[in-house]
Amino acid sequence: MKESLLLTPGPTNVPAGVLGKTALPMIHHRTKEFQAVLERVNANLQKVFLTRHPVMTFASSGTGAMEASVTNLLSRNDQVLSFSAGKWGERYRDIARVYGMDVKVYAKASGEAFSAAEVGKALDDHPRAKAALITLCETSTGVRHPIQEIAAVTSKSGAMLFVDAISGLLCDPLRMDEWGVDVVVCGSQKGFMLPPGLSFVAVNERAQRAIAGSDLPKYYFNFSETIKMIKKNDTPFTPAVGLIRGLDEALGMILAEGVENVWRRHAEVARWVRREMSSLGLALLATAPSDALTAVRMPEGIVSGDAIKVMRDSHGVVMADGQGELKGKIIRFAHMGAACTMDDARRGFGAFCDAMSKAGFKPPSLKPVKE
Repeated sequence: MKESLLLTPGPTNVPAGVLGKTALPMIHHRTKEFQAVLERVNANLQKVFLTRHPVMTFASSGTGAMEASVTNLLSRNDQVLSFSAGKWGERYRDIARVYGMDVKVYAKASGEAFSAAEVGKALDDHPRAKAALITLCETSTGVRHPIQEIAAVTSKSGAMLFVDAISGLLCDPLRMDEWGVDVVVCGSQKGFMLPPGLSFVAVNERAQRAIAGSDLPKYYFNFSETIKMIKKNDTPFTPAVGLIRGLDEALGMILAEGVENVWRRHAEVARWVRREMSSLGLALLATAPSDALTAVRMPEGIVSGDAIKVMRDSHGVVMADGQGELKGKIIRFAHMGAACTMDDARRGFGAFCDAMSKAGFKPPSLKPVKE
């Protein structure tokens, strides 16, 4: 059997060169050698986030970055607007609730996205709101939100725009400074082509001004201290040395290809996958699909988990089931990071066709793709 291919919405396959850098002999983090790596990484993160503002790196999953953005920029009893179109939007909502905020919840049905007009109406209805929380790519449904248009609305309001781009960054376009996004959070195990374990937060001037007014507890995830140390090419606490060296390699690969070319590659592969799924007569879940993954509805009588098992056991291809109420009803075919190539998409589609055929789905157009 071929090497296993992760076509899940994280973790994704990690290039050999990146893995090699994570496994180099350990070095001490308070040395000029490591500070040189940090200086390069911090500068290159700004190029990927398309911002001139600091991008902080923490040893945590993306959820740590989400929580940190709340605890460093907001206060107890602040009013925030949660725009949830799936499980990850709900997570941002729940974090704000845990910290005692007045959360006004706006939710969409599975597969639907918010419009800028809807966000604007919510802001008009709640002029005291300090923040709007939303995802770039909602991986539970495959939806992409129109962040550029939404940012044009929030930038004229008193509410900061917090964007969970954990799975969307580098897969879907995001121009932080140009669009006026205040806060962007991300994780390492998706578009960045790294193992899980790092998270990132970028904050613009408006967000940085909010740090001083936050009354929530913070110690490890402390933006003020972290930004001070970034200026010294250092970190407040022991960093994940191996992962940061892998990040250095991954950033080099991304920038050598070019951020816009990375977006273009994801768009091309996503279009191909969506077209092939549609040619089988299968419906997509997302009305506004992300280029990070394709969520496909299962036809009547087929349970997604059964097809996923065939793909994994017979082809070494791993895709993801639905979450919550969507479990058993959709397959999430990811095409992100290092696994976003036409060869990977064709292999994944071939495995998908075989699994669906074995599950009893036999439309005339179902022709297995040669791996």
